[in-house]
Amino acid sequence: MTQVLGLLGSGLGPAGIAAALVAATVAARAYLGRAGAVAAGLAGLLLVAYVAGSHQATTASDLATAKASAALAEAALVEERRQVLAAAAIAAADARRAQAAEDEAEKAASRIRDIEAALAADATGDCATADDARRLRGL
Repeated sequence: MTQVLGLLGSGLGPAGIAAALVAATVAARAYLGRAGAVAAGLAGLLLVAYVAGSHQATTASDLATAKASAALAEAALVEERRQVLAAAAIAAADARRAQAAEDEAEKAASRIRDIEAALAADATGDCATADDARRLRGL
């Protein structure tokens, strides 16, 4: 019943409903007299109140649903932002560790070049000196 009355109210609009009420009241006055006109008018007003009330209830329900959906979307957005910030922190820590590893690799490569240069400068080809052993332990 609510759906039918809702369709009636939304299809006719306020001016259409008022015209239908006037027509019903005039018809009731012509066929049933004053009492019929009053009864038709009151029934029409009750119908309008019912349609308006059902429209307001539907709108309130839609609003509550929209608010709940907005709250869920906001919570999901907050969680997404938290995850992005956590991923950024992890990526920054990984970048620092990678840079430290690159620095260590560069230092090791430099020490190896130093040892190779020292060994190449040694004409005898001996590598059992204490200086060579110290350099090798430093790697």
